[in-house]
Amino acid sequence: MTVGTRHRGGERRALGSRVIGSCVAVVLAVSGCTTTGAPLPRATRAASAEDLVIEFRQNRDQYASDAAIVRVGNGGDDDITIVGLELAGSAFTAPTVRDRSSTIRAGQTTDLAVELPPVDCDARDEDVQVDLQLRLDDGAVLTASGLSDPTNALQRIRASTCTVSAVQRIAEVAATPGIRLEGAGATTVAVLTITAVPTGAPGRLELVALRSTVLLQPAPRDGGGDPPQDWPLSLTVDAASGPQSIELRIVPTRCDPHALAEDKVGTLFPLVVRIDDGPEAVMTLPLDADTAEALKDAVRARCV
Repeated sequence: MTVGTRHRGGERRALGSRVIGSCVAVVLAVSGCTTTGAPLPRATRAASAEDLVIEFRQNRDQYASDAAIVRVGNGGDDDITIVGLELAGSAFTAPTVRDRSSTIRAGQTTDLAVELPPVDCDARDEDVQVDLQLRLDDGAVLTASGLSDPTNALQRIRASTCTVSAVQRIAEVAATPGIRLEGAGATTVAVLTITAVPTGAPGRLELVALRSTVLLQPAPRDGGGDPPQDWPLSLTVDAASGPQSIELRIVPTRCDPHALAEDKVGTLFPLVVRIDDGPEAVMTLPLDADTAEALKDAVRARCV
């Protein structure tokens, strides 16, 4: 991986890497490029004293959004201030820019939230990477190629985004707004409807299954026994078919006090799909905010 520093007209290239646990992290080693006799600016002095460790990540509460994290670790003795960054690379079709000032305290790590650039679904998995450019408050520009991705965030983002794109080309798939409640109190069951409306484009889409989440799971079978771990769907849609729909009966996975208070992904249902007899792929079921909140209300009603 390659890192470099450009400081008001001058640029130096260097190679830097460091192993943290089992992950390789990008290290930015900043050189002091100044006019002869001029004092070294504080930000550059701090950055050159110790390395900056940069990682690409995505928090769980960002899974359903177009956002990610650039994690910056400052191992130096002085604070540094980043006034802007540009996220780019072969994984994307265009860069995205963050023009906000953030100070990274000495010896600390800070997560910078960034908007994801548009994903390039035509790029080969083995060729994609995330590149970064940082602008410091003293005018220095730091560049890094091939950011460390210790949690495989890029792979997950590309898989989900590109699956959604391929699916929505064939059919508009989503949860119908609103739910229906069956029972009351401890017997409450939420009924959610999934619809798939063909666009008329060529291709065949199979909705294989909907997986449970940390908060929601299929209602128990009428015959008793442990509830299943997912909802089998077995819906097939193509240009010749009409709209398809299926109702799903839902109950809480858990009722402990922290289930709702700390939940971030409980209504992000993994939807398993298959396109044209290809391999199974997983996307997040599109679900509007009001319906997600209604599902949480159903959890509250049952967990009395």
